[in-house]
Amino acid sequence: MPETQIAQAVQLLDLLLQHFAEDSRWTRGRYDDGNGGHCLVGALLHLSRKHRLPKAPALALLQDAMPRPGLPLVHFNDSCCGSLAELRSIILKARRLAGDHAEQERAAAAVKTWLLAQIAKKRPGPSADIADTAPEEPFAPDHLAPRRLAA
Repeated sequence: MPETQIAQAVQLLDLLLQHFAEDSRWTRGRYDDGNGGHCLVGALLHLSRKHRLPKAPALALLQDAMPRPGLPLVHFNDSCCGSLAELRSIILKARRLAGDHAEQERAAAAVKTWLLAQIAKKRPGPSADIADTAPEEPFAPDHLAPRRLAA
């Protein structure tokens, strides 16, 4: 995940934490209760639209933060999550994962730069005289050489 997407995901996760600061803002069984309350996914969709932030990176981080791999967010919100504190802890875990992803991106970029520098060191430098690099005889395999016709 590129750093710009990570930053946007963190911003959206922070908005989720603000949204779920009060118990009355969390609901189950529907995306929106009509009174400002949302489930986890409903709040994410609402805040994503409202603040024009992409939802996919935050969704991916929340999915990675689930207590069981592959547990759908809606199922977690409606059936598994026991309290608003537990919901907020998942959002905080997703936020920590975002920091881990950002660190991995920086490390990968550093390794790539180092590897390219190592490759550049091992390559022979360009020759000052083109004659030094040209073959002594022209390359033409027998099966490609022009045939002479008998007269």
